[in-house]
Amino acid sequence: MPEFNIGLTISSFIAGIFTFFAPCTLPLVPAFLGIISGVKGSGSLSAGDLTLYRWRIFRNAIFYVLGFSLVFILFGVSFTFLTQALGLKDWLQRIGGVFIVLFGLMLMGWLQFPFLSQGRQIRASQVFNSASLINSFFLGALFALGWSPCVGPLLGSVLLLASTTGTVIEGTFLLVVFTIGLGLPFLLTALLIGKAFSTFRSASSSAQWGKMLEAINKIAGIFLIFLGVLLAVGRFTAFHNQLIIYFYRYQFFEVFINRFL
Repeated sequence: MPEFNIGLTISSFIAGIFTFFAPCTLPLVPAFLGIISGVKGSGSLSAGDLTLYRWRIFRNAIFYVLGFSLVFILFGVSFTFLTQALGLKDWLQRIGGVFIVLFGLMLMGWLQFPFLSQGRQIRASQVFNSASLINSFFLGALFALGWSPCVGPLLGSVLLLASTTGTVIEGTFLLVVFTIGLGLPFLLTALLIGKAFSTFRSASSSAQWGKMLEAINKIAGIFLIFLGVLLAVGRFTAFHNQLIIYFYRYQFFEVFINRFL
């Protein structure tokens, strides 16, 4: 029976949340809302008008999330299977830790990898003329394919974490957790569409917007560097064991772990 590492699971979930708030993802959220809403000129509608479409948008958002989740999970299955088949697991943990540290330095702006600096431009509005469940699903898949290079540091880190697990099932589970972390903010934004549009309008015109995105990138970078160092020096297991000892103080955590993991 697969044994799921709590430390890797939490790390994958946090990486998914950071991916949503990445500078190349967060500014796209208003466009994401406009596309899946199917409302012409949605950017000019009031918050009150937009709430009328809330449930239709939320339903489309679910399929949008399912679309990019499928692509990212397939990435994880393929990468984990390849590393397991080639017998790379034993040395990939330390080498992967070094790469994760490099990814963290990139997010902090101290290193640059041009092929990870931007995503492919996909004019989704010209591909799909109306919002529907099927269109939302394929738009989500296109998002995953087009923006994988842009979110490469975080996605690549999770793929490396998945490759260090014992089985393909465990590696796939980490990608599922990653997509949950990325998908939940998308769904919450769709559910609160009226407030989301007004927030983005005010934020985009504020000088604090860029500073906030930069701060998020630095926090994500520190998180990756910390995680990468633990893996590179072989101390992640010890850290994980201490984490388990701490959380097992809470009975609800022990019940949850024993029941689901």
